[in-house]
Amino acid sequence: MRALPWAILYLAATPAVIAPCPTDLPSFRDWHERTTRAFFASNLDDDILLETGATLRRCQPQLDAVPVARKCMSHFSSFFEATTRERLLGGHLLGASMPDEQYFSEMPYPEMLELPEALKDQQFLRWLDENDDASITSALGYIDGLNETIPDPRFEWIAFIYQSQHLPTPDGTRALGRFFVYVPHEDFDQYIQFGLQQDPAGELPRGVSVVAVQKTEAGTGLALETPRARLKDFWRKRDGERIEIGTRFEETGVVENCYRCHKQATLPITPDPRAFDEDRFGAKLRRVNARMASHGAIDLDGFTRSAYGPPMGPRTSPLRTPEFLAACSAGRVEPARLARLAEVMRCAGCHDGHQRGELNHPSGIQLQPQGETLVSFYVVNHQKMPLGATDLSVPEREALVKCLNAEYYQGFGGKPGLLEAWMRQEECWQASE
Repeated sequence: MRALPWAILYLAATPAVIAPCPTDLPSFRDWHERTTRAFFASNLDDDILLETGATLRRCQPQLDAVPVARKCMSHFSSFFEATTRERLLGGHLLGASMPDEQYFSEMPYPEMLELPEALKDQQFLRWLDENDDASITSALGYIDGLNETIPDPRFEWIAFIYQSQHLPTPDGTRALGRFFVYVPHEDFDQYIQFGLQQDPAGELPRGVSVVAVQKTEAGTGLALETPRARLKDFWRKRDGERIEIGTRFEETGVVENCYRCHKQATLPITPDPRAFDEDRFGAKLRRVNARMASHGAIDLDGFTRSAYGPPMGPRTSPLRTPEFLAACSAGRVEPARLARLAEVMRCAGCHDGHQRGELNHPSGIQLQPQGETLVSFYVVNHQKMPLGATDLSVPEREALVKCLNAEYYQGFGGKPGLLEAWMRQEECWQASE
């Protein structure tokens, strides 16, 4: 029987009874320690996650009244508050600190998350639905025609098609094809993707996604030190021959927590090489990926990245011993290569929150619609990461993913994993004694 957190007492043959909140330092420390241990011992049990998030919200006044406990539970509190917000707070399906309606309506620049009117052109949208060589060529020609009306080449649009290796459109049609359009502006950039039908006998995709990167401060026009971003999914509705553009939120009431996957708002595009026309679109793809990379690690409005824990794969780790590496690699890596495995575990050297987004929770365990995680896709499937590590075999790459997760979530030799150690804040408690 799994241990339950302090917050809920289950009595035989009686309804659950809500326990009173802790009120002093010892009782808060006891609850903090026991709940943290139970959560990780249970492999991040969802019931414990939600129960703890609910208790923290209910007991916040008592916690605020004990400053030392509030300080030494700050990591614990921020994690459970952030990771349960979308399910425990009404109107927060995005998981942002601001309500969903506010996220979509109160823009620094009102047009930032809107589709450009030119991309609502009926003929253009029909070409995308037809999705044959002639129609796609016409759609690309349409974008070229728009560029002829733009006097400043810095603001010319870039369009190409590709097939994603692992991310279907979030509309249930499982479309991997994309018509991509990059639309630069003075104050923000837009990265727009229309889903393209995969199976001619299947349903037409509805999804259109927009990632908008804010570059300047609204009101002053001054460049932001760190660009900010918001994301929005649109929805194509077909009524006879007319195609209307609504939003996924309005049409379905469904959206997801952006930060779970978008540790960096602009993820590099990695087309399926078997279906990508390198000669025709390779240069455009590289220009767009370079533009995305130039933004650095973009902050997502409404999300505090530190609330999701420390980055996975720090430069050094107390867990990263030869014994740990031998255990977590489980025979996939030769003993002579374990030192190399330790070297390539230093993801946070680049994914530091400045150059690239931190790979904090739940990067290593968040499954994608096609299965696997983003970490495993980029390390094992795409072999794009670790950057420059071309000497790793497939078994070594598989071991790298397993060892990163073991170090972050599981721990070794009686030592907690990096996320649990961060959540415990033992040094803070010891300093308060």
